[in-house]
Amino acid sequence: MANLTQPRGEETGAEIERSEAPGATTTTTMATTTTSSAGSSSVLDDAAPLEDQTQRLPFARLIAAYLCLCLCYFTSYLDMNTATQTLPTISRALGAGPSIAWAGTAYLLGQTAIQPLSGRLSDIAGRKPVLLASVGCIVVGGLLAGFARSPAWLYAARALNGVGGGGVSSLVSIVVSDLVSLRDRGKYQGFISAAIGTGGAAGPFVAAGLLRTGPEGWRWSFWVPAVVGAGCCVLLLFLLPLKPVRGNGREKLLKVDWLGVGASVTGIVLLLIPISSGGSIWPWSGTLTISMLVVGGFFFVVFLLVEGFVAKIPIMPLRLFRKRSTAILLVQGVLHDFAWQGTQYFIPLYLQTVRGYSPMQSAVLTLPFLLAQSIAGVISGPIMTRLARYIPVLRFGFALWTLGAGLKALFSLDTPIAVYAIVLAIEGAGVGFVHQPGLVALQALSRSEDRAVATSTRNLLRSLGGVAGVAVSTAVLYAVTSSALRDALPPALFARVMDGSWQAGESASAAFETAILDARARGYRVVFVMMTPLIGLCLLGGFFVHDKILNGDEARDEAAGSARPQHENLVLGQRGRDEEATNAQLPRPETLLLGQREEKRG
Repeated sequence: MANLTQPRGEETGAEIERSEAPGATTTTTMATTTTSSAGSSSVLDDAAPLEDQTQRLPFARLIAAYLCLCLCYFTSYLDMNTATQTLPTISRALGAGPSIAWAGTAYLLGQTAIQPLSGRLSDIAGRKPVLLASVGCIVVGGLLAGFARSPAWLYAARALNGVGGGGVSSLVSIVVSDLVSLRDRGKYQGFISAAIGTGGAAGPFVAAGLLRTGPEGWRWSFWVPAVVGAGCCVLLLFLLPLKPVRGNGREKLLKVDWLGVGASVTGIVLLLIPISSGGSIWPWSGTLTISMLVVGGFFFVVFLLVEGFVAKIPIMPLRLFRKRSTAILLVQGVLHDFAWQGTQYFIPLYLQTVRGYSPMQSAVLTLPFLLAQSIAGVISGPIMTRLARYIPVLRFGFALWTLGAGLKALFSLDTPIAVYAIVLAIEGAGVGFVHQPGLVALQALSRSEDRAVATSTRNLLRSLGGVAGVAVSTAVLYAVTSSALRDALPPALFARVMDGSWQAGESASAAFETAILDARARGYRVVFVMMTPLIGLCLLGGFFVHDKILNGDEARDEAAGSARPQHENLVLGQRGRDEEATNAQLPRPETLLLGQREEKRG
């Protein structure tokens, strides 16, 4: 029987096993092992070789490349938030009516559908080409959307924008993990939060300014991000170093898990359309809604079966869910984006429809949330680097977030502006201490060859959670508001309130207006309270995630590779339990010494 030695990988926490069985020949690549004995062969996990794209740059080149990556994120969030603010104007200009909601739905479909593919495609084709293609989708989609002459034209362009935004969100984090050691990754990933916050905060103000330029000003809300994206592509070409992946185009295409891609895209689209449109465009109990949910669920199950038993290089390896710590981090992504997207979507609406603020005023009032998120994201990185830990930062972030989410239950028609600012700042800081540290934790606990797919899988689950958060919150808000107003208002006025066409001060008695605002405030309060236990669960889960030392010693792991013997598949379940037991132990003395040597070299 083969003798197994299991040294613990410093960077990934994964085990490296060597087979010493006589007559066995083991070929090691970044993500594959092919073992042959007695004329038989077996292809394990990812059966085609993948190349390691890790590289270290001089400080000046690293900073230049990193600024380009931040600009990619800024462009993506500027595009997303600028366009969102102009949708009412676009609806009137193109005669879209209620169907304008498809502009947002199309973006979400493109963004979510590309997530499973983006990480693995960058493993096969190279990081730089896939990142350039993603930014290119933002540029082309923005240009097409700006020239839109019909709603369908606009929705197709926004779907292309979504593909670009989804690719950027995965690829930027993956490239940072290639360029920066684990010890310093938190510090650099933290500044990504600043780019996200800046793009998100700038979007509403850019949109408001462009709308003032004239009736066609909305077109520039798509063209401005496209121009910024074009400049970003030029900078990426010259400043982002290229580590080419060997092989011709045909060989690379053959490595792609096309069956998994087809099943995942079909399942995601068929699930997201009814989830995002149910209760507003189509009734939840409608035949079309139920049919799409059932068929979409079937294709998603097929996707999981393909990834587990068919794909040679799966775009979402199910081994990511076998370890307790990584599984918890992925589930946390679903829950906290359910709450985060719901908060980002409903806070401006609450300020406008309940408190009566203008879009510009509501944008100003949400700045405490965005600024606190950015600042916390920036400082979370150096804190992780200083502590060489991520769990304290994650727990602190979830604690702040839970507090802020719970305090939103105090919002009322008489709440002072200062209270809004303080509560939103607390919640925003919690978000900032969670987003990038959560990614660093997942990458630290994943094998080196799984960094890309772990990142894209996390983003996929976050996107699904975000869509579900907005959809469920919308349904809850509608149910609470309609229940309170159905018998309190005349039928005609009730219909106008529920379809959103009624505004405060319009031909309604003072008693009716008070009842409407009270009902809306109650509905939003239920939505805000609903988010609190979800973040509380994330906080609780943080106590079951292994806190790995961020010592930055990746050289040994990269040299050793991830060779695994043929019989590994027979003991995966036991390996998962053994890994958790190993991870729970105190760090070994040589681990601490390696970290100290690395610090002295730095």
